[in-house]
Amino acid sequence: MEENKSNRPANSRRRKKSPLQIFKETYLPVIIAGIALIFILVFVIGSIVRGVQRHQYEAKMKQQATDASAALLQQQTQEAQTLLAQVKDMAAHYDYIGAMEAFDGFSGKISDFPELNELYQQCKAAREEMVKWVDTNNIPALSFQMLIADPQRAFQDDKYGNSYNKNFITTEEFTKILHQLYENNYILVKLSDIYADGQLKELYLPAGKKPIVLVETQVNYNTYMIDSDGDKLPDQGGDGFASKLVIDANGNITCEMVDSTGATQTGAYDLVPILDSFIATHPDFSYRGAKAVLALTGYDGLFGYRTSASAVGTFDVDIESASAREIAKHLRESGYELACYTYENVAYGQIENAKILYDMNKWQTEVEPILGKVDTLVYARNSDISDSTAPYSGEKFDTLQSFGFTRYLGFCTEATSWFTEGDGNMRLGRILITGSELKNHPDWFEDFFDVSAVLDSTRP
Repeated sequence: MEENKSNRPANSRRRKKSPLQIFKETYLPVIIAGIALIFILVFVIGSIVRGVQRHQYEAKMKQQATDASAALLQQQTQEAQTLLAQVKDMAAHYDYIGAMEAFDGFSGKISDFPELNELYQQCKAAREEMVKWVDTNNIPALSFQMLIADPQRAFQDDKYGNSYNKNFITTEEFTKILHQLYENNYILVKLSDIYADGQLKELYLPAGKKPIVLVETQVNYNTYMIDSDGDKLPDQGGDGFASKLVIDANGNITCEMVDSTGATQTGAYDLVPILDSFIATHPDFSYRGAKAVLALTGYDGLFGYRTSASAVGTFDVDIESASAREIAKHLRESGYELACYTYENVAYGQIENAKILYDMNKWQTEVEPILGKVDTLVYARNSDISDSTAPYSGEKFDTLQSFGFTRYLGFCTEATSWFTEGDGNMRLGRILITGSELKNHPDWFEDFFDVSAVLDSTRP
């Protein structure tokens, strides 16, 4: 029997949805899905961005590392080239000790630079082949006074000509001596290569080479030798000697001299520029850059500059002292050693200790502020404080020691060198090279040079 629809209850009809229900059922899922999608997109985009950023960072770091590596390589390449030139110069002077120290300071790997590595191996091998010099009594010191640049003026001077002929040699003779010393396998060494810091040094030389020290005394260019009219300035009436040491446009030390016409010339008119030029051509004549000992007095200035108290009022002593100070600095840097020849050119062996003390105080007051401390004393006027070559003792020695001297250069009566080591000091006999010795005792020098091939033809 069919149901009568009209008989359904009234509440059986579908209830109308509320707006909240509609929102929950219809819109909320869409919103949630949208938000989820947004989060997903943010995550994905963030991952992409972070990936791009990480890639860019890694690329940047890689480029920086590449750039740093390239910069380091360029720096080390430049360093290697500088080191190569430096060590080649050292090796030319047999300074293998300095060369190995320079190699130790290289910031890169020597083996990465073939040319540098080859030089390293050569220096290492050469250093091992050096021979220790054990005969300290056979290290001669040849001693010269200032050189005569114009023999005609010097030898013909009425007042001092005979003295110049007797006690000095010419630039030509000195140059010839250098050549013969070189040919006879002598090599220049410094006093500090022999004795330093109160102790004897170990001296290693190339096989077959013989050490020798050069000394020049009174490197002051005294007024009486260059001034003929009494104004204390060099003039054409001077005796043919250099008037001062100067630094030329190339930074090298040379000499000034007023020639016979009154013109001031610059050139190799004394030992320093002659020796510098010779070593530039023959670097193997110099062990580790050694040159010569230059011994000075102080009473008439230094290196041709009027620095003494007696020059005040005639010269601007402050300016003269500044110039002398610059010369001293340059000389030391280029391999010369500076020494005291007493302040007044006085014979210490013939005066009492009180006068030595006075002379040393003058040196300390007027010369040390310009030269600085020197630890070498070369005795003036062939006068030592002891007749013996034994180690020093006594009052005079105590005085000299108190002024800081540790190396003392006496003199040889013949061309026979001698060496003595004392307690914190050394003594070395120097062989005097003078005109009279060359003419009267040529046999004394046959181990060093042939006098007949050396003597200046203009010498009386």
